[in-house]
Amino acid sequence: MKKSLVILVIMLGCLLIGIMVYIYRVNQLSQDSNPKIGSQIKLENFDLFDENIWAVSDKNLGRSWLNPLNIAVSDGFLKIRMPAHSLEGGEIVSHQAVTYGSYEIRMKLPQAPSSITGFFLYAPPDYFYEIDIEIYNSKDGKLLLTTYADGAVQNEYNGKLGFDPTADFHTYRFDYFTDRVAFYVDDKLIQEWQDGFPEEYPMQLMVNSWYPNWLEGTPTTADQFLLVDWIQY
Repeated sequence: MKKSLVILVIMLGCLLIGIMVYIYRVNQLSQDSNPKIGSQIKLENFDLFDENIWAVSDKNLGRSWLNPLNIAVSDGFLKIRMPAHSLEGGEIVSHQAVTYGSYEIRMKLPQAPSSITGFFLYAPPDYFYEIDIEIYNSKDGKLLLTTYADGAVQNEYNGKLGFDPTADFHTYRFDYFTDRVAFYVDDKLIQEWQDGFPEEYPMQLMVNSWYPNWLEGTPTTADQFLLVDWIQY
């Protein structure tokens, strides 16, 4: 009788261990497909400009000179200035290269038609490693979502936000995981792709406002500002 009881206890113990191992493996698989689970989330509030986190670009892009003097932090916002009577813009770039994760920004766009604002991951060379949210800096709220890999555009979405992005703050997010890339505006899913994006590769997180060659390039008559409240990743 005692021997049977011991065997039963051993069997129950083995069963319990098996269940615990199974739960552990399920949790591991969940973390593999969604790297944000259990990982530290960074929140940049822009109380100051942290030069240990961000660099400022000084280069030509499209019709614009990305002038470092157009980057400032004040009143709790990152401000990228689009100067009057000029095609200048501005850009910040993360020092740290990042890969899979969730990337979100809360911002209000400048009223500067024929320019765009970008929030994206990028690594050179062009067209190989890039995941973009691009929004036209105008009241009509045109939205362009793009993924690049293998030297070409792989996925592209053209649509409208359904609101004026220059009138108020909104959140824009993309999730870059092993099995999908998904884009959200104000927590609403806009587009998702299961392929056609870079495999795991270190890329810089970037924010810019600038005048591309494929738009008219009409400068504003007064200074306009991209206002970034926070970035979370």
